[in-house]
Formats: sequence, C-alpha cells, structure tokens
Amino acid sequence: MPGHRQPSDVHIGDFVCLDGLYLRVRDMRSAGTAGHRVLIFDERSPWVMNKPTTTYRPIELL
Repeated sequence: MPGHRQPSDVHIGDFVCLDGLYLRVRDMRSAGTAGHRVLIFDERSPWVMNKPTTTYRPIELL
C-alpha cells in the first residue's frame, strides 16, 4: 500500500511516485541533511526529495 515517507525513510528498491508514475530507486546520495536525498532512477534523471512524498515499498520475501 502506498504511503507518504520522509526523505530519511526512503530505501533503495522503494518506488517513488513522480509525475503519476512509480519509479524504482536504484541508488541515492545525501544532499546535505537527512531532510534531503538525491534519488537515482534508471528511468529518469536524478531527483532531489526534500519533502514527504508518496512511495511504495515492495514486500520482502524471506
């Protein structure tokens, strides 16, 4: 189920909703504070997350 996450709570492998599409976070970098992250995707250029954003975290199978 999608929910809003803070930049500090986003993980690699999460999906972030941008422009109506859920894009998988391939990698990320710090942007100076825990409140800002540079998210890297395969499908588009890097994006700075600086506020709570709709995300989806896939279920991990054990």
